[in-house]
Amino acid sequence: MDTVLLSAFILYFTTLIGIGLYFYKRNQSTQEFMLGDRSVNYYVTAVATQASDMGSWLFLGFPAFVMMRGVFEIWTAIGLIMGMFAAWTFVAPQLRKKTAQLDALTLSSYFADVFDDHSGIIQLISSCFALFFFTFYITSGLVGLSLVFSSAFGFSYHVGIVVSVVTAALYTLVGGFVAVAWCDFFQGIFLLVMIVLVPTVGFFTVGGLPAIIQAAEIQNISLSLLATPREMLSALFLAASWGLGYFGQPHILVNFMGIDDVRNMKHARTVGIVWQAIVLSASAAVGLVGIAFYAGSLLNPELVFIDMALALFHPFIAGLILCAIFAATLSTMDSLILVAGSLCAQDIYKPLVNKKASAQKLLFVSRVASIIASAAALALAWKSDVSVYELVNYAWSGLGSTFGPLVLSSLYLKNVSKRTALAGLITGGLTSALWPFYFASLPLVPGFFAGLVVILFGSQIIKS
Repeated sequence: MDTVLLSAFILYFTTLIGIGLYFYKRNQSTQEFMLGDRSVNYYVTAVATQASDMGSWLFLGFPAFVMMRGVFEIWTAIGLIMGMFAAWTFVAPQLRKKTAQLDALTLSSYFADVFDDHSGIIQLISSCFALFFFTFYITSGLVGLSLVFSSAFGFSYHVGIVVSVVTAALYTLVGGFVAVAWCDFFQGIFLLVMIVLVPTVGFFTVGGLPAIIQAAEIQNISLSLLATPREMLSALFLAASWGLGYFGQPHILVNFMGIDDVRNMKHARTVGIVWQAIVLSASAAVGLVGIAFYAGSLLNPELVFIDMALALFHPFIAGLILCAIFAATLSTMDSLILVAGSLCAQDIYKPLVNKKASAQKLLFVSRVASIIASAAALALAWKSDVSVYELVNYAWSGLGSTFGPLVLSSLYLKNVSKRTALAGLITGGLTSALWPFYFASLPLVPGFFAGLVVILFGSQIIKS
């Protein structure tokens, strides 16, 4: 084991735990724990929102697909940027206003209020869908981090995922929303620097663009973003299969709900989109440089960033660079863990078990539920043999299909009944969850539009 490499990881994890402890005393109520009392400034909101989106996919899954499939895979990044811009523009301001007016702390409780559902059924079913897909999302992070531990230290897969989930759960449970936001801000800036550094050094090491072009030709990898009309249609479908997901990601939308002032949303959008464009471009560059750096010799393409960092830098610097993967992964996992706990407390325990539960009781339930959600993901990851890309795609598509149509209809349609909302929710969620078992294509587009069509038609037929 490289002790120099390990010291960099210890320094990084200590910093995260320190941030959580710093904000510990600020969490005396569920409002403070779940949304930070809606007090987070715009630049922290912007970077935290974007960082909570990326995950280990940014360093492992996306570069691997670019290295294997070429520039055409960059349509995924184009779709993500377009989708995020649309979410900042058409969802973020309205969602912040409405949730504040209704005093809704979670997406599920917001749905119940907007669609006038006093039975608790919308809260229950939407929470169950969210928790189901959250488990796969957190699992993707654990699988990704296990690759770092095994490559850097020779740790076993299981030791890696245990250390990862304990770290994410600890500072989330101690610090709450504000700690998560500031941790994600710190991690977002940190990972941006590191993901730009590695392909930049690698680019000059391999001999620049001519070497990449030559290696791509030898390996028959296309470096063209544009292709035949049929391939362009496929590209647009690929972009939509990721971009549409932003409308329904609870762990991203919660950041919109927690900003201090809705008037700052435009500033947050500018900062967030610039950050996203830089890191996605750098991530794609990792894959392109990897084409020449490894010339097809890397057995597991998802290790391209890890192996390149270890090969190019001093062990301590390499350790800090690999911490960027933890930054991307933990910034997603902490948000998912926090939202999972909030859902269980506000949307399952309170309406179904104890409607008069005190703030302290709900805070306790939220923390316990966060631990249970982390343990469930750990159990799923324990024997998982699915790639990070596949896990993220399944979870992202499921959340986007389940909640995206409902979020848009809650903001822009006035005649949607609770029965129509519930039908759209279930249709979108089930379509996306089952689609991969019967069809090879990405499940977000069919799931999203299935839920949306049900809501649009139902709103014309069912009035109450």
